[in-house]
Amino acid sequence: MPDADLPRIRLTTAEMAYGPHAVGRHGGKVVFVRGAAPDEDVEVVLREDHRRYAFADAVAVVRPSAERRLPPCPYLPACGGCPWQHLTYAAQLAAKRRIVEEQLRRIAGLDVAVDPVLASPHEFGYRRRIKLRTAGGEIGYYAGASHDLVPVSHCLLAESAADAGLTAAAALTRALQPRLRRVELIGKATNGDALVIAAELQGAWDARDEGAVRDWLAACPSVRGLALRGRGWQRCWGDVRVEIEPEPGLVLHAHAPAFTQVNPDANRLLVGTVIRFVEPEPNHLVLDLYAGVGNFSVPLKRCGATVIAVEQDRQAAADATANQGRHPGPIMRVIADRAERALERLIGEGVQPDAVVLDPPRSGAAACVDGLLRLAPARLVYVACDPATLARDLARLQTRYRIDAVQPLDMFPHTYHVEIVVRATLSCDSQTPGVSSARRHGSAEPSRRRRTRRRTS
Repeated sequence: MPDADLPRIRLTTAEMAYGPHAVGRHGGKVVFVRGAAPDEDVEVVLREDHRRYAFADAVAVVRPSAERRLPPCPYLPACGGCPWQHLTYAAQLAAKRRIVEEQLRRIAGLDVAVDPVLASPHEFGYRRRIKLRTAGGEIGYYAGASHDLVPVSHCLLAESAADAGLTAAAALTRALQPRLRRVELIGKATNGDALVIAAELQGAWDARDEGAVRDWLAACPSVRGLALRGRGWQRCWGDVRVEIEPEPGLVLHAHAPAFTQVNPDANRLLVGTVIRFVEPEPNHLVLDLYAGVGNFSVPLKRCGATVIAVEQDRQAAADATANQGRHPGPIMRVIADRAERALERLIGEGVQPDAVVLDPPRSGAAACVDGLLRLAPARLVYVACDPATLARDLARLQTRYRIDAVQPLDMFPHTYHVEIVVRATLSCDSQTPGVSSARRHGSAEPSRRRRTRRRTS
């Protein structure tokens, strides 16, 4: 919390930034204000003062914004986990759309239509996964702009299984303190209250912790699996697989702590948007980069497309292989490698997909852009969780591609994060010169199947 003795400044905010702040100006300097809403008069105290900008905390609202509301979470404003919860949900969606437009225009020079943000089906209780910090035997979230822990025993964003599991997570923290650093609670099934917990410890595995873990598991029957990891080691107890359902009736399995989307209902909107943008057909070849456990790959395969899925996490790649085997459709080739290395290998093999789907981490797909420009599929569908790195990559891709659809989705209500799906169409010849249709869809198929069998075995 800001020091009450610090001098106060009064200013008027304009809009929300990509971050936990509203933007205002004072004395010719841009001021980023935590806890403020758009178009309101606030008193602030400066937290960081730089030559051209400053960071501040709102300490009093003189004239409230029409977009402000009283946040329902009892841990606010101390907790930094939901920095936009004081905004109406409609205001959050409008701000996210404007941020995407601004980033694409400023960084990539793209003046494109951005569709209205698809709202999360649930504003609260939407997270199947929650990740917490630990300190002094307690669990919680960091306070805004600090590493001070705000202990919590309840989270309005969590689904019932994860929320109920906070008591078990707190007990694990006490059993393994002071070495437990982070703990993640994951609802195990698409329904029910069973839980998987994944946690990170400092240092090497200590055999003396074995008894503490087994006693804790015996006392927490809702926890069906535990995955502990540290630098260079991982140990598991019970069944650490969790379910995801990217389409109604399509259940996939993933081993914790492999990445899966935290908001299952919004994820189904995301998958549906990707399928709509790809427009897969039975004779199409689709390359899915950063494929994870098959969140897009298996639905594309169910549409009849032949899919090559690339995922560098070997456990997630193994999960993708197992998931595709449980569902009908063409055999899916899974490559366990970094996306940029797999892309170079596929270019060398002469594989020419009709479409490429890529869903990189927050850092973006800069390492793949040159390969994508050489591969030149007719269509790219780029899924991003950071508008700045997305804009950076699109600035390079637009040398050959026309950006013809931008669809944001709200995967994370009450935060500034936004998921974005972009469709880009090759603006020149849609086939790489010298690659025949037979090579694209015929002679490439046997080699894909041979490699899939070796990798599965």
